[in-house]
Amino acid sequence: MTTQRQIDIEFDSLTRENDSPKLIANSKAKGGTLLSVIKEQLSACGSFDFCVAFVADGGLQILVETFQELKQRGIKGRLLTSTYLNFNSPDVFRKLLEYDNMEVRVFQGNLHAKGYIFDKGETSTVIVGSSNMTQTALTCNKEWNVLYQTVENSRLLGELRGEFNSLWNDTSTVLLSQDWIENYAAYRSARPSKPKSKPTFQATVSPTMNDLEEIKPNKMQQRALEALGVIHRKGETRALLVSATGTGKTFLSAFDVLAFKPRRVLFLAHRRRIIDASRASYERLLGNTYTFDTYQTGKHISNATCVFAMCSSVAKHLNDFRPDEFDYIVIDEAHRTGSQGYQSIMSHFTPRFYLGMTATPNRTDGYDVFALFNHVIAFQITLQDALAEEMLAPFHYFGIHDLEIDDETVEDTALFGRLTSDERVRHITEKIEEYSVTKSNRRGLIFCNRNAEAKELSRKFNALGYRTTAISGQDPDEVRDAAISRLEAGELEYIFSVDIMNEGVDIPSLNQIIMLRRTDSAIIFIQQLGRGLRLNDGKEYALVLDFIGNYQSNFLVPIALSGDKTYNKDRLRRLVQEGDSAIPGCSTVSFDRISEARIYKAIDGGDFTSVRFLKNEYLDLRQKLGKIPSLLEFDRNGSIDPLLIFKNSGLGSYHAFLSKYEPDYTVQFTSDQTKILKFISQKLAAGKRFEDLYLLQTLVEAGHESYRHMREAALRNYRAQLKDSAVRSAIAVLKGDFATPKDFVSLLIDDGTGPRLTEAFATALRNAEFKRQILEVLDFGIARNRLDYAETYENTNFVLNAKYTYEEVCRLMNWEKNINGQNLGGYFYDEKTNTFPVFINYDKAPDISESIQYEDRFVSPSKLIAISKGNRTLNSPEILRLQAWPGNGLKTYLFMRKNKDDKGGKEFYFLGEMHPTGKFEAIKTKSGDNAVEIEYELNAPVRQDIYEFMLSDLSEAE
Repeated sequence: MTTQRQIDIEFDSLTRENDSPKLIANSKAKGGTLLSVIKEQLSACGSFDFCVAFVADGGLQILVETFQELKQRGIKGRLLTSTYLNFNSPDVFRKLLEYDNMEVRVFQGNLHAKGYIFDKGETSTVIVGSSNMTQTALTCNKEWNVLYQTVENSRLLGELRGEFNSLWNDTSTVLLSQDWIENYAAYRSARPSKPKSKPTFQATVSPTMNDLEEIKPNKMQQRALEALGVIHRKGETRALLVSATGTGKTFLSAFDVLAFKPRRVLFLAHRRRIIDASRASYERLLGNTYTFDTYQTGKHISNATCVFAMCSSVAKHLNDFRPDEFDYIVIDEAHRTGSQGYQSIMSHFTPRFYLGMTATPNRTDGYDVFALFNHVIAFQITLQDALAEEMLAPFHYFGIHDLEIDDETVEDTALFGRLTSDERVRHITEKIEEYSVTKSNRRGLIFCNRNAEAKELSRKFNALGYRTTAISGQDPDEVRDAAISRLEAGELEYIFSVDIMNEGVDIPSLNQIIMLRRTDSAIIFIQQLGRGLRLNDGKEYALVLDFIGNYQSNFLVPIALSGDKTYNKDRLRRLVQEGDSAIPGCSTVSFDRISEARIYKAIDGGDFTSVRFLKNEYLDLRQKLGKIPSLLEFDRNGSIDPLLIFKNSGLGSYHAFLSKYEPDYTVQFTSDQTKILKFISQKLAAGKRFEDLYLLQTLVEAGHESYRHMREAALRNYRAQLKDSAVRSAIAVLKGDFATPKDFVSLLIDDGTGPRLTEAFATALRNAEFKRQILEVLDFGIARNRLDYAETYENTNFVLNAKYTYEEVCRLMNWEKNINGQNLGGYFYDEKTNTFPVFINYDKAPDISESIQYEDRFVSPSKLIAISKGNRTLNSPEILRLQAWPGNGLKTYLFMRKNKDDKGGKEFYFLGEMHPTGKFEAIKTKSGDNAVEIEYELNAPVRQDIYEFMLSDLSEAE
């Protein structure tokens, strides 16, 4: 319960800040969208009033979980919308009737207002601007909305409520009812409107749209064609095109055929549906240039210049074809080339060029597709790339808890009954109905753990009135194709399967993907998700429901959704908490409370620095490249973060890893050389400060004399302005002055003429391979710095919202010595630099109860109440020092992490400078110690996504 003391604090804050509205402009890069703000405000309000002209299916879809939670909590609301342009669909109105806590009225006229009011008792939050309740307006459109915090008796709030109530009670306004909806639906269907939206004009338009007269490559395809052109000019004979499902790979290959100008072309695939669809695309683009035919077993080979064939047909009749029959061969679903049929085909034919196309070259069966194509990757279009370029339909993903399903249930056939129990079926169907806005024209795929489960669930769904079927790999193509045709025609709502629908299936009208299986592979997750993302006329989005059991592999879900393979645990938690910001475009991600807790548990249990994990990830990249990867190639290829290798206590450097686990690596170093590599890898390679890296790189490459020209060279080569204080600190660090005894390594000496390498280090560098590896680590660190840490905050060495360990804070504060974390406590004052970093472990629920009110806590994104160390009074030295600000010039900085007990989260977010407001109160802590409560004001408000993450509750929900 909110205490009177909290209300007084917030009321006082608002009366001083109510002239500072906040602009919300939908910027995922800056951590905020209107959707996230509305969800945050709804979670904290006592009631709400919304007035929006339009409520689109997608706009309601991304709020269904939030509205359901409000319904369960009994939070009342009013929603006023309109019949303006007959935009709102009957399905939206029907869905809104399901929320009995929310009264909905419809203004029958030209209402175009957009406003959101959240009542919190003594205070209210108001948002007024340009955004209707549509998926684009709430997430990705360029919108201007102003958020205004106000007290209950403010003039603005009174005027808004008056206008809202006037419209609410207008004679043109009606209460939403089932009868009214049916009359509206009949009226609307009798007057079909023009399509709601068309592609925004651009110089080129994606060929994945169906209504184009002239087909041109989109921006991403243009880049891919340029890359293919380079490959052709180099004389390469094979290449892989890696592109997410639905991104127009077939059209892209046709564009390349047009540029390559082969005499004859062969297009191979493993299913007839793919062959027919691909031929249609080629004819559409190349109809004036080539002639076309589809090869069939026993059929005479025609003279067509573009032949389409199934792999099995060609493999059985290779003697019908000359090896040089075709100049250009396209292999669709190229990850299948490990089969005997494809192997025999590629051994037989000698075209000038093989183009393999696949969305998933990393095979779970271990076959090396990359080697077959000479490790030449023409271009790669990830799911995230495709979403950003609007090549795919947006999706709205909801992680929903499954019932009593865990790893044992999936693996033990004796527990099959759990997977198909009436209770589980009831749970699944209830959630499908709860989360579905549009219940007509549903076309979905449901992925299961086993074929028997798929068949039984289909049977039980049908008994409940759903129209479904189950298919498996044992069914012939004719059965599968018939099921797909029935789904496309609307005769079926859902097809159940295990993995037969993962690939080679093109159903643009799919609008639901339901996952009832454990996520063991990010590759398979993306395959199954991608089935529903093809663009199609009338398709606004795809709904994805993922029923999450208590699985150890659940941490793969945020990795697959975001494409983030850093495996930073805190970052993974933020992806779960604020997943929308990690997904490009209008797509959204949300987890219910229990599934969220299950994923947090899996993240906690994951050991991402274990040798087994590191080896598997390393081998994937090595297979892709066909050689030992360099450090920079991990980043370039979206592989794991090499810092995970450095963090492994038994390794510490890439050299140590390769020495133990790479058979082709035969390099040996002395113990001193190994220790130096480990020091640089562990202490500097993260790139947190440029000066350390560039100073050492300069001295290693060019020697002592180069130091005099280092500043000019840094500006010229990196546009980096070296800070004198940071350079002095870097020299101390590399001399060994900063380190604690156990970490002592000395690489430099300074006799007053400038820093130079120690004799021992200079001698070690005479080994050419050692020098190369030292420079490789430094290059890697500088690349990281330029990418992630180049834009530092207000005369500091820190980047706002970046993360730092205790040791990195001490070093980047330019302190002379590293201070042990236990001695830092909650804060530490360094007299020489007059700096005062405050470290806070923030693991608090948003609603601070009376029993824990005397803890560090946010009042708002700009205000923080922090508690001093124990046994402190108003006369303690640090409190007197804070009270003397600003006269003493003290610099106070805020560093915050979610939970000090986090096994993988030893880093703090840097949230900028703050200063005491002058409010100091002597208190007693829960343990009875004297302490002082200090109110701080931050120079810049905490970024919205980080603020929400800090306030979130990560405790177990089960």
